[in-house]
Amino acid sequence: MAETTWWRWSLGAPPNYHKYSSSTFYCDIDLSIGDRYVTTERSSHQYELDAYAISESESEEESEETRSSETDSAIIADQIDETERKEKIQKHKDTATARRIKARHVAEELLATERNYVNILHLIDQVFQFRVDQENRAHPMFPPETVQHMFSNIKSIYKFHNDFLLPQLQSRMSQWESDPRIGDIMKNFAPFLKMYTEYVKNFDYAMNLINTLQNKIPRFAAIINEIQKLEECAKLSLPHHMLSPIQRLPRYELLLKDYLKNLDDDNPDYADTKKALELVSTAANHTNEAMKKIDKFKKLLEIQESIYDAIDLVSATRELVKEGRIVKISARSGDHQERHLFLLSDVLLLCSIRLIPGPLYRLRAKFMVENLEVVEGDNLETANTFYVRDENKNVELYTHTAAEKAAWLDALFQTMQEIMRRKASLKTGNAKTSLVKADDVARCMVCEAIFSVMKRKHNCRACGIVVCSKCSNQKLLFEDNKNMRVCRLCYAALTQPLNKSPSSPAGPAPSLLQVSACAPSVLSGYLQLKTQASKPWTRRWFALHSDFVLYSFKSDSENLAMTATPMPGFAVTEGLELRDEDPLSLRDRDRAFKIHHTRKSYYLQASTEQDKKRWIHALRLATKAELPHSNDDLHGEDAQLFSDSAARHIVE
Repeated sequence: MAETTWWRWSLGAPPNYHKYSSSTFYCDIDLSIGDRYVTTERSSHQYELDAYAISESESEEESEETRSSETDSAIIADQIDETERKEKIQKHKDTATARRIKARHVAEELLATERNYVNILHLIDQVFQFRVDQENRAHPMFPPETVQHMFSNIKSIYKFHNDFLLPQLQSRMSQWESDPRIGDIMKNFAPFLKMYTEYVKNFDYAMNLINTLQNKIPRFAAIINEIQKLEECAKLSLPHHMLSPIQRLPRYELLLKDYLKNLDDDNPDYADTKKALELVSTAANHTNEAMKKIDKFKKLLEIQESIYDAIDLVSATRELVKEGRIVKISARSGDHQERHLFLLSDVLLLCSIRLIPGPLYRLRAKFMVENLEVVEGDNLETANTFYVRDENKNVELYTHTAAEKAAWLDALFQTMQEIMRRKASLKTGNAKTSLVKADDVARCMVCEAIFSVMKRKHNCRACGIVVCSKCSNQKLLFEDNKNMRVCRLCYAALTQPLNKSPSSPAGPAPSLLQVSACAPSVLSGYLQLKTQASKPWTRRWFALHSDFVLYSFKSDSENLAMTATPMPGFAVTEGLELRDEDPLSLRDRDRAFKIHHTRKSYYLQASTEQDKKRWIHALRLATKAELPHSNDDLHGEDAQLFSDSAARHIVE
């Protein structure tokens, strides 16, 4: 009963099921189990059907979701494509708009610069030319046609721009919204720009003429200076204003290029602008060669105006070779003074730097290149020195580096060589001399006399310059057996043998400073140096060579000397023998000695008394161009000292 109860409990039978027999019970149990099984099987089958139905439903939902997602993706993709397309269209529109704006800005710049340009033309023609012409009519200073030579065809240029081109540009820009183009205007007027050719060709001659008249006729110079002080001149000189027409054609070319770059190919103004650019470029090309000369002229003019009380530098045959800062050593005080050097093709200008308002430089010395002599420096204290001198002046200069010195010496050498080449071209008969155009010169390039109907122009067949008859009354025989006129300078140079000197530009020579500190020498060692008693001592390695040159080095391991000083001509005085008024202090005189001549003096100090005596003896011999070849040249205690301590340095 307990077992049945357990089954009954375990199968979940009703609590009153114990009233029946066990057989009935088991039968009931079996049926009950069978029913349960069938019921369970049916339930399982129903579950599967339900699950399948659910699965089908979920699949359908997933398919719908997938289709919906794909549809959404397609819609989004279409929206992105549409957005990108709109962005591209907008970007293209923005670019086109930006280019149109840029094109308009260029057109406005063309108009603005044209207004300024016409104002300058008005100043040249209606102020300068008109005033000079009126003054010359009232009080003649030169022939009436001279005014025309000075200003060329500036009146025609002014009328063209003031009466035609500028009004057309102003009218078009006022109607830009309805008619945005300028190419047609520039195309129609471009052919007239060829009138600039005459102005450019006459420019050099006009500048020379104006400069000559300013130097020769004070009244003319006063008129020009008075006009230049007017407010509309903007503190610029007449030559500066007369450069404006030269620079205008390249400006047109640049503006049209910029304008064309911002036009589409289908723009109504594209074809006209392209044609206008071609015509303007052609007109500009006609003046390209002249523009190179103008650039040189402009630089010369800038230099001339930067020098206080400068000489006339503007010349058709002159150009700048090199300029830069340099230091001058005063011959009187030994002070170091900063200078600015201008090397031109025929003249060297040494200028000081002004510290007050006005021109930046003051002219201190002028050397003609044909008379110039350049000599290696002999300063015992300062490195990188050299001299420039002529028959009247001698200036000691130095640079801060050896490379700067080499650059200056090379430029000076090349310029001097070119002068000599031109002078010698007749003598060799191999080089064809290029003649300076007579029309470009208003005065004799030797005596500076103004040419006139009575004073004719002549070309020197040796150097090509334009001179008057007085300066070219000599003739020389050419290779073709013809006697040709030459200037007096060329005649003097070609009828006398060329004097070769160490400074003559016969070719680059090895530097005197390319000497090693350990090279064989008469005597070498460390000494203290100073040039002024108030300065501190400086320790250097010195070496006296058999060529009587005293070299100084930073140390005994250097391969390049700092200075080289030829000793002949110097005097050597022992420190204790110096006069009382000598500035060297008494405490420094025991081991010191002084080497000096009329223009330079140096104090040297040895480490011992014996070294001092050796140096004094060797240097005194060198000042007389003598060497201590044997002990017979030495006397007494000096001979023994030199023999024992310095014999290894003697060069036989």
